[in-house]
Amino acid sequence: MIRPLTTNDLDRVNELYFSLFQLTAETAPNYHQPAYQDKDFLAMVSRQENGFMGYVYEVQEQDVQNLQEEQDFQSGHIAGFVIAQLQSSPPYNCFKPLKAAYLMDIVVDEKFRGQGIGTQIIRAIKEWGSHHETDYLELSVLAKNERAMQLYMNEGFEAHSISMRIRMR
Repeated sequence: MIRPLTTNDLDRVNELYFSLFQLTAETAPNYHQPAYQDKDFLAMVSRQENGFMGYVYEVQEQDVQNLQEEQDFQSGHIAGFVIAQLQSSPPYNCFKPLKAAYLMDIVVDEKFRGQGIGTQIIRAIKEWGSHHETDYLELSVLAKNERAMQLYMNEGFEAHSISMRIRMR
């Protein structure tokens, strides 16, 4: 079940954030390190301040039954989340004045991947963006994260710009 992120979810969401940041540190060790998300930031998202919105995917009975190893998962366990923010075009003459929803982060617990949870929470953000009359939904993804890129392309995302880096030291 998808529902808005609340303050009661913050500890679990931060555990999932750690798994995300650990993965990004493994993927791009020169630029990322394992960490937890800032608690004040998560609290702000849970209050839906500054244009932020968060959704969690809460495990239901049928989700637990679909797992090969049921382990300790119970109904109500948070298996994933997504956080997005309403944004406007940069204030430069070359940009059309558009309203966007920026998908900042999405995480699905490794044990629940491949069950359509990522697709469902992306669609929740699409609906939220439509409700707020955004012109487009945007996100960034590490170039080496091919599984995530495939998910995004399956949901209709297209490459728009490419960020490139060169190490200087």
